[in-house]
Amino acid sequence: MGSDERSSTMDAAAADTPADREFPAMCVGPPHYPVDVVLSLRREGTARLLRTLRSHQVLPALFHPWGSGEAYRSLLREPDSLSLLDVPDGAVTDDLVQRVHVLSALSSVVVLTPGHIDSVDLLLAGAVNVLPRDMPPLELAGRLTAERRWLGTSARPRDRRVRALPQQVSRPRQLSQGILLDVLLSSVRPWCCHDLCLLLGTTRAPMSRRALQARMLRLSERLTPYGLSVTSTVQWGRTTYTGISG
Repeated sequence: MGSDERSSTMDAAAADTPADREFPAMCVGPPHYPVDVVLSLRREGTARLLRTLRSHQVLPALFHPWGSGEAYRSLLREPDSLSLLDVPDGAVTDDLVQRVHVLSALSSVVVLTPGHIDSVDLLLAGAVNVLPRDMPPLELAGRLTAERRWLGTSARPRDRRVRALPQQVSRPRQLSQGILLDVLLSSVRPWCCHDLCLLLGTTRAPMSRRALQARMLRLSERLTPYGLSVTSTVQWGRTTYTGISG
């Protein structure tokens, strides 16, 4: 399995210093960064980026590979979440426009790209901004901070309905199933099966439709005893999921 496919969170920060160990962070709450989640399409390049920007306090110390359940769960918890999709040199970009489209259903998205990628299609796909990766660190930090400020004061609130499950319905223990449930519960637009396969896949490849169907079946089996179901339509061989009903 390739490094980009691992679902575990990657740490770009150095080990704690002796001072950190001597004075645990019990008087200071967790820092709030302008960017909530960093998603990477190539691990090595994003690790370097986070090291470069560490002193500017605009990015969290942890980044995630595409498809990370932990990352998606963090984005779904906040109605005004901001994600950074980092596209280092050498990353596969054939489906970048579609990745931006599906990620924008979960959060506002800023894309960092190499200079040779045109930003117009990414903006049309749903990105709130597209910035070059070779921008000076201080300027990039300022742009990200300004983006968060704009989202907090000028942007329209994200139209996200969040349907609560009945108390008697237990959440799936498996993270991947829990994320699939949360995506369907918070969805404001139908999800094409191809979009869900891309969202839940890895940097290298989307999830197969057969795997998605199996996950949907397991989720439906969990919901059926409580009078709930995954709603979907099929047309021209394409399945569209519209949420949870019951």
